[in-house]
Amino acid sequence: TLLGQDGCNWPKSRPPAPPPATSTSTSTFSSFFSCSLSPVFSLLILPVFLILLAPVIHAVHFYLGHRLLHVKLLYNRFHALHHRNVEIGPWSGLAMHPVEHLIYLSTLMVQWIIAAHPVNALFQLQLAAFYPALSHSGFDKLMIGKKLGIDGGNHFHYLHHKYFECNYGGSLAPLDKWFGTFHDGSKEADIKMRERIKVRRDELRQRV
Repeated sequence: TLLGQDGCNWPKSRPPAPPPATSTSTSTFSSFFSCSLSPVFSLLILPVFLILLAPVIHAVHFYLGHRLLHVKLLYNRFHALHHRNVEIGPWSGLAMHPVEHLIYLSTLMVQWIIAAHPVNALFQLQLAAFYPALSHSGFDKLMIGKKLGIDGGNHFHYLHHKYFECNYGGSLAPLDKWFGTFHDGSKEADIKMRERIKVRRDELRQRV
């Protein structure tokens, strides 16, 4: 007889069967979403996370990814396709190059890092899918009744499609104000934008 790994005595003619193989992709995917601190923690944090943190993640990721896409090499090869939409509409939001889609939808990777719950990842993906239609809709606010309105950010993003060099983020988080790329459509904002572009071009010429 043979002593198997399970501590049982097996006849020589019947060795223990090897453990069943598991799918690498499935086990890897599961491990991403098994990193929460505890079920209780996930249950308590989930409502707050879905309402507050997910839109903030989307806003920060979108701003950084959008600034990256305006680097000359990436803009000419990929992002310029999206900017052919001058008179924007709801379908313009996701009208982009496949490479830009990869960058834009990589917001889901943030969920794979923090991985509080799979529902969080699904909600993050829904935000990425539906926000562009709202910000390209042609309506600045979605009114619910006479007093309650949801900011659509259409005018804010329309100015980006008009001037290209401003309003890289969304209207949810004031990232453009913090980084000096905000434009509200006024003459003063237009002058500041042109001065910023001139300074940047002068710096590039000095490097050359």
